[in-house]
Amino acid sequence: MQQTKLEKFLLVRVRIFKDEDAFERLLREHSAALQRFLYGKLPCHADVEDAYSMLMMQLWEYATSTVVQHFSGLSFTIARRIVASFYHKREGKEQVPIRTSYGEEGVEVQSPNSKEQIEDHIDSVIVKEGLKKLESEDDREAVILRFIEGYSLKEIANYLGKTENATSALIHRALKKIRDKLEKK
Repeated sequence: MQQTKLEKFLLVRVRIFKDEDAFERLLREHSAALQRFLYGKLPCHADVEDAYSMLMMQLWEYATSTVVQHFSGLSFTIARRIVASFYHKREGKEQVPIRTSYGEEGVEVQSPNSKEQIEDHIDSVIVKEGLKKLESEDDREAVILRFIEGYSLKEIANYLGKTENATSALIHRALKKIRDKLEKK
């Protein structure tokens, strides 16, 4: 979460020289985490692709016109805004599922790797389900940052504005809530 010298250098290159290669290097560092975040928040692959494209355009516009202190913080702030906008626009509209050549859950049934894809899909569905059952956004963020993104307790505590002990307790309680709710099923 702390900005490195390389990241600072790349951000300066993007802002001053509009260096697309520097922007691409920054994205490579953060794209997997951003996509996981969007997959966790949006209902389908097409929505994630649209949101990710929008995120890249807004990041480029902002990074080329303004001094950016923390690329990952800016990225996730914009991603959250895009997700909120997605659900705000969708409010009140009827959602009709689209049939594809995929199974009902979006896993291609005829694939040679279909068993592995189905198992991966089931695991991700269980994790998503557990995270959705957490009432607090801080709980969800802390669990995602710790176990999916791999941040340290200190980094998460700084991000959430809490002490390390409070963050550790928050994560512990969140995991217990997930475990209890999933065991009830």
